[in-house]
Amino acid sequence: MARTATRRPRASAPLPEPLPPESRTVGQLVAETIRLYGRNFFQTLPLGLSVATLTQLTVAFGHHHREPRGHPPSRAFHNPEPILGGGVGTTIVIGSLLLTASYIVAIVLVTGVRPDARRLSVAYPLGVLVFLPVPLLAELFVLPAVAYLAFLGWVVPAALVEGAGPWAALDRSVRLARADLVHAVGGLATLVIVFYVTRLMMALLLRSGAESTERVAAALSDLVLSPILFVGAAVLYLDQSARARASQ
Repeated sequence: MARTATRRPRASAPLPEPLPPESRTVGQLVAETIRLYGRNFFQTLPLGLSVATLTQLTVAFGHHHREPRGHPPSRAFHNPEPILGGGVGTTIVIGSLLLTASYIVAIVLVTGVRPDARRLSVAYPLGVLVFLPVPLLAELFVLPAVAYLAFLGWVVPAALVEGAGPWAALDRSVRLARADLVHAVGGLATLVIVFYVTRLMMALLLRSGAESTERVAAALSDLVLSPILFVGAAVLYLDQSARARASQ
């Protein structure tokens, strides 16, 4: 009788050590973002309230009911309208106030900095001002908005973490972007793509599987997934800062 060879399970090879921030790839940026989010889930989950609130207030949910041709319009005709009327202007005002707050909290969680009142008084207005053109740029195409944030989006951590003043924070943000512009733009674009695709899939699953309404599905998707954007941007700031130091 032939002996049957007993197969021993192969020992799983240890995972390679992650690259340091100054040489971290975009893929490792996303992986580090997800790791931080999972490790601090309950602390980072409230970051999604800003995006969820913005969506609920400025997006129209529901569907138009079309009447058959030749029939008068029904009184039950539903023409969905956003709560605040929608429009780019509303999105600019509400978004700049809410998203900047989530971005600041994400930077505090990722970097561990404890900013004083002076740093907060500089970082928050700067973040609000920098965000103002983003919805207008996004109306044209997403990439110009991403490139704009890749240059000026670091004013908030420059003021919050490094204690820079308004003009110094703007100058610091541009220098951080130039340290590795490809990584900055590519990192932000990848985070946006990951958020958008995952959010779309999650919203579809919630609508079909749990029979949730469109509004509830969007709120849950934004709440759970949008913290990735803020945490990822904070991690990307650490990458750009390390690259700027390495190039000196």
